[in-house]
Amino acid sequence: MKAISVIVPARNEEALIGATVDAILAAAWAVQGGDHLAATPIEVIVVDNMSTDGTAAVVRERGAERGVQVAQCERLKAPCARNFGASRASGRILVFVDADTIIPANALVRVLDHCDRDGYECGLFRLASLEGGLRAYLWWTFWGFARSFPLPQAKGMPAFMFCTRAVFDEFGPFDEQIVIGEELCITGGLYAARPDHFVYDREVTGLSSDRRMSLRRFGYSRTFFRYLWSIVHHSGRINHPDHFRHPGGGARR
Repeated sequence: MKAISVIVPARNEEALIGATVDAILAAAWAVQGGDHLAATPIEVIVVDNMSTDGTAAVVRERGAERGVQVAQCERLKAPCARNFGASRASGRILVFVDADTIIPANALVRVLDHCDRDGYECGLFRLASLEGGLRAYLWWTFWGFARSFPLPQAKGMPAFMFCTRAVFDEFGPFDEQIVIGEELCITGGLYAARPDHFVYDREVTGLSSDRRMSLRRFGYSRTFFRYLWSIVHHSGRINHPDHFRHPGGGARR
């Protein structure tokens, strides 16, 4: 059994997945140095969710020789890919990283500290913009503030999160019927049941792409109101177009 399984759902992420894998490997070497994951307590599983571009090829090129696994999930939707990865994982701690999110080198050391030293069972990390800019700064600052509210429904956005296998089995899996807030059954469930065992770590920052907002007209406003809709009514959590990718990647769905 591994200490940590890092699970990365990916569909048509050719443009960014290489940098994401490199960052995860750097974080794994920070836990225990080496040139192959087999010599570390970390495993990395990239779940290719029916990509039509070179996502899987990039992962194999950048990570196969260092032990990164590629799994194929035919059920389209990010929560399906996360659950599929979790079903193949051997780690006692599950770390979920979106394919467009760069984690810092100390991220997995921090996860181990949270679980083994501090007794936390689930947590989220601060997110900031990969591309930069004032709008992106304001966007992530707002959501960082919102995630700090002492409410289970505020413990969302799974771009960079962790939970123990026991918590995943107790409160999970991710809700495959929805595309917004699919993580709240886990993060919000644990927070509601045992709030002292949940951590929102704002000292470790993942850099997440804001392309779904920046690559379309009025993208920030449209995405913001979409999230508000998802809070007000369940229908807003079911369908959420996510087909904006950087040049070099294709449409997600």
